[in-house]
Amino acid sequence: MKASVDIYTVKQASLALGVSPKRVRQLIDEGKLKVHSREPITVKQVEVILLKDQRQHSKRINAYEGRRVTSDSALLEQIKTLIEASVTSHRLAIETAETAAKRNEENLIAQINDLKAEVESLKARRWSFRARK
Repeated sequence: MKASVDIYTVKQASLALGVSPKRVRQLIDEGKLKVHSREPITVKQVEVILLKDQRQHSKRINAYEGRRVTSDSALLEQIKTLIEASVTSHRLAIETAETAAKRNEENLIAQINDLKAEVESLKARRWSFRARK
């Protein structure tokens, strides 16, 4: 079976998030990231990307909250910018999830084909065994 490229080790997740491996483990303990496997500890790439987007989105909101709005048009521009940033991050997350789903589908189809070939092989062996009797 192929190794999954949709999974990050703690170190890979830390690099993607821009935090230390220790912080990644804390995020796991806090429930912000779910463990995919324990030995070694791995997390799903999609979750890391979503968490990164959430963190960036929060930073943008905090930056906007600190600004003073001088007019309705300035407020409207800030809202548009926030919406565009949100849509972009969600679009990226959806595309990543779709890519992962497609890869998983391809892997499952390959496994099904392998199992079908194995069943045919077992049937042939069974028939040859019966023919010997």
